[in-house]
Amino acid sequence: MNFSDQKLSGWAVFDLDGTLADSLFDISRALGRVLQNHGRKRVSVAETKYLIGKGPRTLIERAWISTGKPADHDLVHRLTNEYLQEYRSNPKAGTLPFPGVHEGLRRLICLGWQLGVCTNKDGRSARALVAELGWSNWIKVVVSGEETARKPNPLPLLLALRRMRAPAGRHLFIGDSEIDLQTARNACVEGVFLGHGYGEFGKISRDRMHFMDTSVEMFSWMARSGPKKKNSPSLT
Repeated sequence: MNFSDQKLSGWAVFDLDGTLADSLFDISRALGRVLQNHGRKRVSVAETKYLIGKGPRTLIERAWISTGKPADHDLVHRLTNEYLQEYRSNPKAGTLPFPGVHEGLRRLICLGWQLGVCTNKDGRSARALVAELGWSNWIKVVVSGEETARKPNPLPLLLALRRMRAPAGRHLFIGDSEIDLQTARNACVEGVFLGHGYGEFGKISRDRMHFMDTSVEMFSWMARSGPKKKNSPSLT
């Protein structure tokens, strides 16, 4: 588990859906409404799990392929906008933090960690969800693929760390998919695979990667291995 004798820096960036927030129900609800509005069969929550991970546009493309004839470029654009409008109308109806996440984030802030989010979710929805879940005072930086490129391209993760003013050191990127681990590797950041989410880590090398079954295990490890100096963000 220890990759170097150097202490963890105290800068950590998280994926959002499937890592911090269990948002699968709300994503499936919005997607199902769009499918139904266009005469397609709704996909189940379980089926939606295998469609997400690369942003809303790819979600729509995959959903259309899985339910019939693929959509062309212009239709995908229109459908993506419809999906975003539907999702944003009620982004937190069935979304909750995974067990231990809220308490874990609060604990890290108390110990002096700096926290951010890097997601392929659209930025407006991601920032709204962070606010709805009560994390805006703890997570000040949210970067989406719209701003640079989508994961596994390293640019959004590197942008998040830059906006967080992270110095050189052992930074972490925590996610629930092979895409997240590849993003960490591409950015030369230590990756943490969190097993409670929606993805799989596939065949990616485990070099410089941590694997945690639950958020409770992960936050306990981070608390032991990282900063102990208290920070200034509000703990409410």
